[in-house]
Amino acid sequence: MKNLFFAIVAITCMFFVNAQQGTIKNVNSTEFKKLTTKNDSTLLDVHTLYEFESGHLKEADQLNYYAWSFKKNLLLLPKNKPIYIYCRTGYISKRAAKILIKNGYKNVFNLENGIKEWEQNNYPTEKGSSTSSN
Repeated sequence: MKNLFFAIVAITCMFFVNAQQGTIKNVNSTEFKKLTTKNDSTLLDVHTLYEFESGHLKEADQLNYYAWSFKKNLLLLPKNKPIYIYCRTGYISKRAAKILIKNGYKNVFNLENGIKEWEQNNYPTEKGSSTSSN
């Protein structure tokens, strides 16, 4: 009976911990475009600086996923604002989004198939330098 009680308590605790964690919202480029027009959010490109300069979304900040300081800088983003994150194919940005969720961020949106799908839909991109230096 005592073991049953502890099992129920353990399961209940796991449920509440999982319920408090956010989940990554993977969205296609059409939905991402609609969502990123809202103010008071963070739009983040996790490409290298070279990749970013060859094409990125307007108003995006750049944070190189492969930089030593990536995780430290990523976790400086405000937790109270939605974060829209993308890369070339959606794979690296999904990994970055998992780091955010694991660290208590709740409103994390990943461009599921990356900027590649965005460009296939002829949505606008910009070329040039970053507002960030990582």
